[in-house]
Amino acid sequence: MPAAQISGILRRRLILDLGIGLGSGFAMANLFWYGFHLPRTNARDAFYSKLEAERADNKQ
Repeated sequence: MPAAQISGILRRRLILDLGIGLGSGFAMANLFWYGFHLPRTNARDAFYSKLEAERADNKQ
């Protein structure tokens, strides 16, 4: 009784691994960008806008 052919298993596994890796990498990048980076950037910009407005009021 011959063993089953295994030639297509490596290709299917490779495609699955690449799909999972790229998909989870994309999801984590979006989580970082929209969950951490943009809120911190907006908070920083708001802080400096407020500081600039205060300095402009103090000059007058």
